[in-house]
Amino acid sequence: MIQEKLTILKENNVITDVVYDYTQEVLSYLKDQNIVKTEDQADVFITHLAMATARQYTDENVNSVDPLIYDEIKANSRYEEAVHYWKNISALAPITFRENETGYFYLHLVALLNNE
Repeated sequence: MIQEKLTILKENNVITDVVYDYTQEVLSYLKDQNIVKTEDQADVFITHLAMATARQYTDENVNSVDPLIYDEIKANSRYEEAVHYWKNISALAPITFRENETGYFYLHLVALLNNE
């Protein structure tokens, strides 16, 4: 399912080839690190990652994660692990993400790690 979504986004010029390739690299990384066993387990995270990456090339902005929710994310036992993985994932990125996006990535990664 995630591959179909990414293909549709690319074919409709919502994401570029560069963004598509980055999401494929991240999917491989998530599987290599045993964060997910199948690509579809990362569906929500990868879809968000693709759209957020595409946003970095435009002036489109999103609000940061609500501070109360962010406090809950930081209190999760898997938070530091999520930060570690995000550093590796963002290092692969073709761009630098705006700070207001990172809380959402931590949220997704904590959820994925808790579902292992």
